[in-house]
Amino acid sequence: MFQNKSNNLTPRPQRALSTASTSSTTSPRNSFASSSTRFTGVLTATTTFSSIDEDPTRTAASYLNDSFVEGDDFGIVDNLDYEDVDDGLIDHEYMHRNRETVIERLITSEQAYTESLELVMKVFLQPLKKDAKQSTFNFLGMKKMVCTEREFRWLFGNFEEILELHRTILSSLQERLRIWGPTQIISDVLQTWFPSFECYRVYLKNYAVALTTYERLTRYQPFKKFIDTAHKEKALRGSSLLSLLQLPAGCIDRYTDIITQLASATPPMHPDFAGLNKCKQWVLQFKSGINDKLLDADNVDQVLMIHQALSGAPFSVRAERRLVLQGQLSRVELKTRSMGEERNYLLFTDLLVFVKPKQDGKQTVLQYKGHLALERSRVRALSKEDTGGISHCIEITSSFSGVDNLNTTYIAAPTIHILYTGSDEECTEWLNKLEAVIDNLDKIALAKHAQATRRMVNSRAPRGSVVSNPSLDPSNSSVGSGRTSSSYEGSFSSQ
Repeated sequence: MFQNKSNNLTPRPQRALSTASTSSTTSPRNSFASSSTRFTGVLTATTTFSSIDEDPTRTAASYLNDSFVEGDDFGIVDNLDYEDVDDGLIDHEYMHRNRETVIERLITSEQAYTESLELVMKVFLQPLKKDAKQSTFNFLGMKKMVCTEREFRWLFGNFEEILELHRTILSSLQERLRIWGPTQIISDVLQTWFPSFECYRVYLKNYAVALTTYERLTRYQPFKKFIDTAHKEKALRGSSLLSLLQLPAGCIDRYTDIITQLASATPPMHPDFAGLNKCKQWVLQFKSGINDKLLDADNVDQVLMIHQALSGAPFSVRAERRLVLQGQLSRVELKTRSMGEERNYLLFTDLLVFVKPKQDGKQTVLQYKGHLALERSRVRALSKEDTGGISHCIEITSSFSGVDNLNTTYIAAPTIHILYTGSDEECTEWLNKLEAVIDNLDKIALAKHAQATRRMVNSRAPRGSVVSNPSLDPSNSSVGSGRTSSSYEGSFSSQ
């Protein structure tokens, strides 16, 4: 910006300036130090030339060199505290760069996400869809069907709709970036996507069914063989069908994060400031509306990971099973008034499982040690008198022990399980959670029993009667309202 016009003079002697060196190392604007130095040089040369006439025998260069030896003159220049820097311009430049970084993150993440969806379509969905449509096969001599059409729908849900949406999103982003500039807006493009985000609500609703269907099918040899072969595809780069099916559950979080950052990185004077803040409010509100489904999807992931780590368990994963609480507890033997080895207890919405973790190479395996079926069970807190002096204990009385492997149940005698929790707080938490789970299971059991009784009565009633046709009964208020007598939905144990 400022140029030194005394290039024909003798070069400045090197000199250590404590003030300048300190400012150059601590100032955040080091890139602007050179322009300030050139400006002070001009001032110094000008003040020196004013005294040349006093001694004609001295050259201008000698006067200039002497001026640098004397510290007072240069100290005056140091005290000017001049900076040719506009703080507002620097802040604007920083914000502009941050905005461009967020835009780049939006397009690159969208490209990667869409490519992953395309891989699912090419490597898994299309081959399975083609195979599922083959309705006839000879299981004695012909190749067995990998999965049925119903299992295909359970596995992928509305995945194809999501892929089509993101093809459109990526195309609209690329089209806008072709004409991109510092004042270009993007909020109008974002707003065209939002109505289609409802497809994620549908996907999350089917999420538990999709993952448990996958887990069950991996134990079916034709499907397992297909998956093992498909996973060798180099384009997958080690990704599995399961991990790819889990990707859409995190998409709304990604959009919320990026759009929020983009709105924050856009200055108030930018043409897109108002539009991006509207987009931010919309996506935050949408995420809040499906937050319960997002949390449920996280829980489904946890349950599936636990089941995959379980070794020797006699039960399989279910779509309706959720993790409620987990912790380290010890079983108490009243006869000997002693506590057994500490175990990891996992409370699900239908079972209480106790396991022992152990390392198998780099993986942690949960060695199955037993479980309690909680339906029709009872739980209560025990006093020190009940346990012979051991405090913080709860008692679980199970009415039966069930094994749901292959949809069968083994009935056994009631068992009493006494657990030491460790503190009053833990005891209260476990007691409350267990009571809530048992109460919910009892309600489900009553609803199923009532439904089974109704079906039995209807099957025995004469055709055309009010009993066999509930729609003819004017007292049946649930007819036509879309409501059912069951308080529990989403049971897929028949899978």
